[in-house]
Amino acid sequence: MGLSLTRTSRNLRATFGELRLEREILTVTIENTALIIPAGVFPVTLDYSLKFQMLIPRLHEVPGRTDIEIHHGNYDTDTRGCIVVGRYISGEAEVAESRRALGIVLARWREWHDGTITVKEA
Repeated sequence: MGLSLTRTSRNLRATFGELRLEREILTVTIENTALIIPAGVFPVTLDYSLKFQMLIPRLHEVPGRTDIEIHHGNYDTDTRGCIVVGRYISGEAEVAESRRALGIVLARWREWHDGTITVKEA
C-alpha cells in the first residue's frame, strides 16, 4: 500500500491537502506555500528524527531537497519545508490535533513503510 498527498486548497501562506492510505483519508496536511514539495512519487520510510527525537515518516529522493519529514505542528511556520499533519483545518494557515493525527499515521506504519508517497495537485 502507498501513501498519497493530494493538495486541496492554498492561500499565500499555506497549502492544505489530504494524506491518504490507499483510498482512506488519514489526516489533513499543511505545507508552507513557498516551500511545497514538488509533485511526484517518492520513497517513504520510517526513520529516527533527531529534531523530534522519535520515529517519523521521511521522504527520499525529492529533487533539490533533503530531510523532508511528515511531523506534528499547527501552523505553516511549523512546516519548515516538511509536511505537517492534523485532524482538521482550523484557520487560514493552521491545522488542529496534530499530535493525534501523527499518531494515526504512525499506528498504520506497517501498511506504508518502505513504500512510496505520491504527491499531487487536486
